[in-house]
Amino acid sequence: MFDLNLKNYGYLQLIVCVILNVLGLVFIQSSLGGRAYSFMSQLSISVASLMVCILISFLNLKKVLANYWIPFVICVISLLIVQIIGTAYGRNSIRWIRIPFLNMEVQPSEFAKLFVILFMSKYIAEQDTQINKFRNLFITTLLFAIPFLLIFIQPNLSSSLILLLIYISMLFASKLKSRWFVLFGSILAIAVLILYAAVRFEFVDRLPLLRDYQKNRIVSFFTPGEKNEAQFQQENSVIAIGSGKLTGKGINNDLSNSVKNGNWLVEEQNDFIFAIVGEEIGFLGSATIILLYIYLIISCIVTASKQREYYKNLICIGVATWIGVQAFINIGVATSVVPNTGVPLPFFSQGGSSLLSIYMAMGFVLNIRREATI
Repeated sequence: MFDLNLKNYGYLQLIVCVILNVLGLVFIQSSLGGRAYSFMSQLSISVASLMVCILISFLNLKKVLANYWIPFVICVISLLIVQIIGTAYGRNSIRWIRIPFLNMEVQPSEFAKLFVILFMSKYIAEQDTQINKFRNLFITTLLFAIPFLLIFIQPNLSSSLILLLIYISMLFASKLKSRWFVLFGSILAIAVLILYAAVRFEFVDRLPLLRDYQKNRIVSFFTPGEKNEAQFQQENSVIAIGSGKLTGKGINNDLSNSVKNGNWLVEEQNDFIFAIVGEEIGFLGSATIILLYIYLIISCIVTASKQREYYKNLICIGVATWIGVQAFINIGVATSVVPNTGVPLPFFSQGGSSLLSIYMAMGFVLNIRREATI
């Protein structure tokens, strides 16, 4: 069941994950102030997640993924449970399942990203070049559409888009021919044009599927004159980051001109944690953290490039995309580069489901790296 070969173990990859996690704890503590219980809860899940990551890195992957349908079934069932007994906790979407005997909440959409990666990597690899047949590609996409739509209708637009980009990246790394990507690209371009036209010619309200708060965020992003709460949050975040200048105001500072201390930020321990980073350690600290993410993404891609087994390559590409896209969106929201949407910063933001799932994903990458020729 376990393989203890340490020859090519990704020690540096693991260290970078831990560094990001520790830095996240520092800024979570700074943003939470006196809420010690919340911090200790995040610290506990951090330790547990790291242990799970290390454990997964020594599993026999062939045996674990022999029944690769199991992660997919677990994924779909958990997302269906959200639709039945899920809770929103005062927010705009139902995303959590309450586990009473553990006194905790679980967000299945975070684990769905990992389960879809594991399932799709094996399923696509088994098809090999046959993925280019329309029937096979249609069935593959149909299977992917099940968890995608279950997340989308929560509604959780950001997680569903991240999942879609993960799927596309895995297809891109597969043996799918370029003609299919021309088709996918054309569909995406049309969707973007429709969205832009909806904002430009003011018929956003007529767009199907999107909720009112999602439409408001899109409109406020493309038309800054149409202010709403989401836009003010991003503006305050940009002010906080800019006020940190080169070296920042200091961690846990008590300055009166601090945006954080003035309670001008919402979800600063989660969605807007990068605003705390920018204000307290400035451009140099923020750039260093971004470089750590870039290293982690590149290391996953390098690990993928060294694989002889097709499905392992796809797992690494999926995880690299997950980390890269999610980090980009979180930082993009904090810097007002993309519309406001709730996405945690990997290894950094408060949230047990997000932290545990991303640590588990890196555990699989570390497992794969042990057998790579690097």
